[in-house]
Amino acid sequence: MTGASIPESDPLLKAASEAVASAINTRFPLDELLGPELSRLISVCASVVKRHGTLLERAIIQALEESKRFQVMHNVIIPITGAAESLVASNSPEPLARVALRYDSPTVRSVTHDLLVIDTHCAWAGAYQVKRGGGELGTRIKRPLERDLGATRLLLRSFLRDQGYNSIDIVTTAVIDVLGAAGLPGHLTIQGSEIDQHFGVPVVPTIERMTTHLREELHKAIPDLLRPLLVLLEMQLAPSDQRQQASTKESAREELIELPDFLSDGVVDFPARPVGPGPRHGSPQLLVVPRPPKRPTGAPLF
Repeated sequence: MTGASIPESDPLLKAASEAVASAINTRFPLDELLGPELSRLISVCASVVKRHGTLLERAIIQALEESKRFQVMHNVIIPITGAAESLVASNSPEPLARVALRYDSPTVRSVTHDLLVIDTHCAWAGAYQVKRGGGELGTRIKRPLERDLGATRLLLRSFLRDQGYNSIDIVTTAVIDVLGAAGLPGHLTIQGSEIDQHFGVPVVPTIERMTTHLREELHKAIPDLLRPLLVLLEMQLAPSDQRQQASTKESAREELIELPDFLSDGVVDFPARPVGPGPRHGSPQLLVVPRPPKRPTGAPLF
């Protein structure tokens, strides 16, 4: 699809193209160690990787909606009660597998889930967090996430019935780990290769189509991002005499102004930037500048 125009009817691919364009047009902070050329290249690529996570979520939603099987809600806020918090904190997942709670105790916080997927025909619903899964999540992220998923599962059936879905009896919660490296427990994880089997409809082809287009759009931008870095590397790797020659060519463009005759034997080298007095070294050293030669008196000026 490289070089082809993206049809307006394919909003997912259009969003992928816009993600790359937005990353390229973003002004990122300069990393002093990497320098401007390499810093920009890395920042743009990292930004596209981050935007890929959002696009993965969008691709899953689009595939599930196109199946005509599910109702899909996005960024659903689910209240968590103190009872659910206490049960999750004091029990392993196995004893809680068949437990369902009502909202008969005060809520202490709320959790936002990326997806809430409902199949009324099968009396089933699931709440999901979508992770790109390019690397293992840290402990500070994994532990709260496991607690959120456990508490949500205890309350999800009651939450849905409060929303009018009285037929829902089977509920689940999980992380969709698309690339498979998030490092969460298996009972809470759906790997990327398991997505189609889990939902019973094709989702992975939509993800792959979007990812392929995003990669192609990024690859088209790479030459312009690499060019300044390659020029810099060529200059650094060139022999010293060539670098000196290039520097001489630049300096030859500047016009040199000759100094007055009376300073030719004792030129004072003034720095280009203001400088302080520097450290003291015993008695001060006086700079003597020779006076200009005297003009004979009574002679004409010209």
